[in-house]
Amino acid sequence: MVRQTRSTKTTVRSNQSCSRIRKICLQAALIAAVMIFGDLSVSKAESIASRNRQGNRFFAQGKYAEAEKTYLDAEVNSPGRPEILYNLGNSLIKQKKYGQGIQALRQSIGKGDKGIQEKSWYNSGNAFYSMGNYKDAIESFIQALKLDSTDRDAKHNLELARLKLKQQEQKQSDKSQKQKDSGKASQEQPSTGKNGQQEPNKQDQAGAGEGNKQNEPASAQSGQAAQRTGSISKERAVQILDAVQNQEIDQQRKLLEHRARHRVSEKDW
Repeated sequence: MVRQTRSTKTTVRSNQSCSRIRKICLQAALIAAVMIFGDLSVSKAESIASRNRQGNRFFAQGKYAEAEKTYLDAEVNSPGRPEILYNLGNSLIKQKKYGQGIQALRQSIGKGDKGIQEKSWYNSGNAFYSMGNYKDAIESFIQALKLDSTDRDAKHNLELARLKLKQQEQKQSDKSQKQKDSGKASQEQPSTGKNGQQEPNKQDQAGAGEGNKQNEPASAQSGQAAQRTGSISKERAVQILDAVQNQEIDQQRKLLEHRARHRVSEKDW
């Protein structure tokens, strides 16, 4: 009975030892997994930072399409990072992809710190200004100044956008006024007489005589003008014109004869 009892105690101790070994192995496995995943996270972060730097180099070289691709690659591997969204938006704006660029900048505003927010608002304002959307440009520069009231560039661009908006509104006002005036002119018609026939207004009646003169043949107008200035008859004017023409013909004939004699007298060397 005593041996039996001892044997049972030995078995219990053996089971306890195996349980401790399992716990130690499990802890070791967990530590190894944490270390592996930690190394992978560090490696991934380094890779994203490296791609962001590569994109910045492309951007500085003016290779905006390559910069865009590099930033997009970094964004896919680490979505929502404000600095990458900010850089992506700037590369798109440089390619005049204003809508996409502004969208990326707005995302960086929602996720970034105060510095990134201010820069994103400022660059959004420049994009709206380039698009001719001066209202949104003004709003963007105002938001940038709320975050940094000392930004002189934002103040300068804000005044330019306000000036451009006034000019734009003035042009639109002038255009609409011209359209209204032309519409009124097309709607105006001569008044009708007692018999239902259209009668010209007073201005048309006053200018009717002048209009008839302008519609006369050119020869009749020339004759009337000559009579007013010098009281020369039509027959006398024709005689003077014929004399002038004959004189010109005679001068041309003499000139041709002179040239012909000159050619004959030249020596043939």
